[in-house]
Amino acid sequence: MRTIGFRSNVLFIIASAFGLLAALGRPWYAPAPAATAEEANIGDVQGPVENFFLRLGREFGNDNGTKGWDAFTSTDMILAVLVAFAIVSAICAILPGIEQASREVLRLVTLAMLGIVVVKLVNTPDGVGLVERRQGAWIALGVTGIMASSASTLYNAPLKRRKRGPSLYDSPIVPPPRSTFFDAPGSSAAPPAEH
Repeated sequence: MRTIGFRSNVLFIIASAFGLLAALGRPWYAPAPAATAEEANIGDVQGPVENFFLRLGREFGNDNGTKGWDAFTSTDMILAVLVAFAIVSAICAILPGIEQASREVLRLVTLAMLGIVVVKLVNTPDGVGLVERRQGAWIALGVTGIMASSASTLYNAPLKRRKRGPSLYDSPIVPPPRSTFFDAPGSSAAPPAEH
């Protein structure tokens, strides 16, 4: 089975980093809609399951809400700085000599971004009335998950070795040529005995 290559993971990380910046420009939170006193239709049941699916539809399909840049006081800037670190360390992970340190920084940065997004996804700013999530938060969760997965793949990949000239130890071991006199098909002669 073919796996994704080393440079493809670097490209995934860079593209996902820009995707996180774009997700901050999308709505992250919105207030819950006010309940209306509509006349209930016959057979219409408004239970918790129906409310859950209505809320889920609003989270993914509604463009109204507070954008990520406006919803946070400092988290948006922290994420932007971590995106810059992720892009630089992803590019440095290609360069021989500093690749091991860059991979470690990249793995930590992407895990930090994923952790921040998960916390902000779970902990909505209820104090200001923003209790429902919107598309931006879910997009941010997806792209940070891709970044963390690609960074862990890079971290576990073998290091590139510098090419050097051939040495004695690199040559294959070749056995000495065998005599074909005694190994010929149909030959029953035994090798001469040593005295």
